[in-house]
Order: sequence, then structure tokens, then C-alpha cells
Amino acid sequence: MSRPFPPSFAKHVCRAAAWLTLLSPVAWAADVLQLAPESPDKPWAIPSVSGTADRAGPWVQRDAVFGQGKGVPIEQNRRYSLAELIDIAQRNNPETRIAWEQARRAALAVGLDESEYAPQVSIDVIGGYQRTPLPIPTTTIPAGYFISDTREIFPVLALKWLLFDFGRREGQDQAARANSFVANVAFTGVHQKLVYTVSRAYFSLGAARGRLSSARRAVTAAETVQDAAVSRRERGLATVVVPAQAQRQTAQARYYLTKATGDERTAYANLIASLGVAADARIDIVDSSQQPLPAEPPEDMDTVLRDALAHRPDVIAAIGKIEAAEGALKTRRADYYPKIGLSAQIFENIGGFSTDGGPWSTVNKPGGSILLTLSVPLYDGGGRDSRVASAQSEVAAARDSLAQVRDAATLQVVSAYNDLKTSLAAYSAAVALREAAQTAYEAALGAFNGGVGTYTDVASELSSLATADAQKEDAHANVFTAAAALAFASGVVQTR
Repeated sequence: MSRPFPPSFAKHVCRAAAWLTLLSPVAWAADVLQLAPESPDKPWAIPSVSGTADRAGPWVQRDAVFGQGKGVPIEQNRRYSLAELIDIAQRNNPETRIAWEQARRAALAVGLDESEYAPQVSIDVIGGYQRTPLPIPTTTIPAGYFISDTREIFPVLALKWLLFDFGRREGQDQAARANSFVANVAFTGVHQKLVYTVSRAYFSLGAARGRLSSARRAVTAAETVQDAAVSRRERGLATVVVPAQAQRQTAQARYYLTKATGDERTAYANLIASLGVAADARIDIVDSSQQPLPAEPPEDMDTVLRDALAHRPDVIAAIGKIEAAEGALKTRRADYYPKIGLSAQIFENIGGFSTDGGPWSTVNKPGGSILLTLSVPLYDGGGRDSRVASAQSEVAAARDSLAQVRDAATLQVVSAYNDLKTSLAAYSAAVALREAAQTAYEAALGAFNGGVGTYTDVASELSSLATADAQKEDAHANVFTAAAALAFASGVVQTR
């Protein structure tokens, strides 16, 4: 019925395949995953605030791929500092992994848009059998018709290549790269938020432990006063009321100790939860009271604000969203212009033809075509106008969002700046209050032991000392929390 492919056809196919390999996106497209952060446990380095879609290129070299289930083991005989706790959180917390995968998807979208610049090559095979009655003059065939039998196979190597589209693909590429940039910035923002969350939980635990230590000291002091009251009662220098009052004071101090113990356990659980490790994990944590106080913030708040607007991920991401919206607008405007493309085919016609059951005529020859196409859009019922107007609205909304984000960032920085200044001043006052309360308590206790003071004075000064001690511990932790909040608001959180 038919003959095998002739040698000429195989030669044509090999030449075409070799030529198309040079144009294949595999041969020239960059590894678009380089645009994404390299792993979920390390933040992406944000370029300068003036970064645009052109700068949203492969900043990060992809050296390793994060594996499922990767985590940091907890060493039982080790005390973990805040920096080490942050490292554990960045490696274990699922939020960083989710943001990392989103950044990778955005990078892969760039590769998808880049593929439109390459020719599209396919191999198609069309084959079948057809039996067709056809009319013919009776002068030729008395019956007035004849039967045509056709059987053919067309293996086709086809190429389609869009040569010019007047900016449509360029706009798509700009939007995709800007979206990848935004996803990378958001990834770093997740890391900064995680650092702040862990830091806040860490200093809250420090405050809870400080209050627990204060409660223990209060119990010790109450027991000392109780012993003194009992001693005076035994010597006949006090009524039975005084020891009873001292016992009540001690019981109350122990109650506060129990409550402080529960608060410390809750603060520890909150810190463990922020790390993304098992809730029953036991970690030995360095006490935050061992850290020196942070420095005073600079007096020039304008410098802090400028740094915040230059480094905050949400501000930089808002700039990237404007770039993406402008790329989408460029794509929509290109819909008004024509498209110029190239199409080509190389095929083999393998088939046969028979009339009224007669002998078959066969063919096994190569063929081909090359065509230049021009598509000019004329009318679409206003669809292009609507799409352009929608894209223009997206650009305007993105610019308004940038202004809104800047205003919110400014307010957050000013608030965090004032909180840090207030917290430092409050700590200094709390230290002075604690020292004064200690002096007053010691004087009242000495007078009580010497028989010239009353129990009421001792109890009052003991309560004041316990309150001042707890306030000092709270003020100490508040300073660190306020400093972490200012660093987070300014976008300069050290993520590693």
C-alpha cells in the first residue's frame, strides 16, 4: 500500500530538529529559580529602594534546595541565646517555608512568560481513511457518480514563532519580574516579622522570669518579717495580731509566687510556639536580664524615618507592585497593535487513492511550507478599551497603596520611637524607685526589730518593695521589647 519514508525526508527532519534545538528555550533560558530565595531559612537580601523590574533579576544563586522535614535539633545540654532561638525559628517555622514557595512560584512565572519569546515546535500526525461518492457527468460514467477511496498519513513537524507584538510580551515579562521581586521582598518581610515575634516572646519570658524572681524575693522578705513578728510575740513585745498579720502577708506573697510561676510557664509556651517546634520541647534559654540595655535612639527622628522608608519590606513591595501594574498596562496597550508571526511545516504525504475499487495510486513524498502572518485587530466591541482602563486603574491603586503604606510606616516608626524613649526613661525611674523602696524597707525592718517601729510600717514598705521590684523587671523587659519594635518598624531587623 505504501513505502517507508524516503532518505530525503529523514534528512530534512534531522536538519530541522538541529536548527530548532538552537532556538529551544532550554538552550538559552536562564534558570528562573535563581530569582527566588535559595532556601526558606535564610532571608532574601533586598536591593536598594529604587529597584525596578529590571533589577528583579537573579540576585540569589540557588546553591541548595530545601528538603521536606528539615529542622534544627534541640541540644539538651546547651543554653540558647536570642540569636540562636531566632535561627531555630527561621529553620522550623512553616511561615518561612510558605513564603519561600510563593517566591519560587513567582520566579517560575517569569520563566513562563519568557517562553513566549521562543518558537513553539510540535510534531503532529494526521491519518485516516475516507470513502467519498462524487458526482460526474453521465456521459463519462453512466451511473452519474463514482466512489473515491483515500487513505493517507501526514507526519508534520510544525513551527510557530511570534516575531513582533509591539510590547505585549515585554509588558508581561516586566509584570512577572516585578511580581517575583515583590514575592522575594515579602519573603524577607516574613523573616523580619518572625524575628520580631520571637524577640517579643523572648523578652516577655524574661519579664515573667523577672517577676518570678521578684515574687521569690518577696516571699523570702515576708518570711523574714514573719520570723521577726513571732520573735517579738514570744518576747511579749507584740500582741497575737502581729504574727497573724505577718502570716497573712507571707501567704499573700506565696500566692503571688504561684501566679508568677504560672505566668512564666505561659510565657515559655508562647516562645516555644513562635519557634515552630514541638509544644513539649524543653529548651534551656539564656536570661534576657544578662543582656546590656540597648542604646538610646538617635535624636534626629527624620533619619530613622528615612531609613524605614528605604528598608521596610512593605514599602519596597508597594513600589514593586506599581512596576507590576505598569507592566500589565503596557501589555494591554499592545493589544491595539498588530502581531507578526512566522509559521513553517515540514511533512511527508504517505497515502493512496483509488476510484471505484480500481488500482491504488500511492505517494510517499516530503513537502513543506513557510508563511509570514500578520494579524491586525480592528474591532472587538470595546474590550481593549475596558482592559486598558482597568489596567490604568490598577496603576493608580498601586500608587495610592504606596502612599498609604508610607503613612502607616511613618506612624508605626514614630510610635515605636516614642515607646523606646519612654521605656528607657521608665527603667531609670524604676531603678531609682527600687533602690528607694529597698532602703525604706530595710529601715522599717530595722526599726521594727529594734522595738521602735510598727508592723504596719514594715508591711507597707515590704509591699512597696515587692511592687517596685516587679516594676523594675517589667521596665527592663519593656526596653528590649520597644527596641525590637523600633527595629521592626524601621525595617532593619537583623534576620541573621
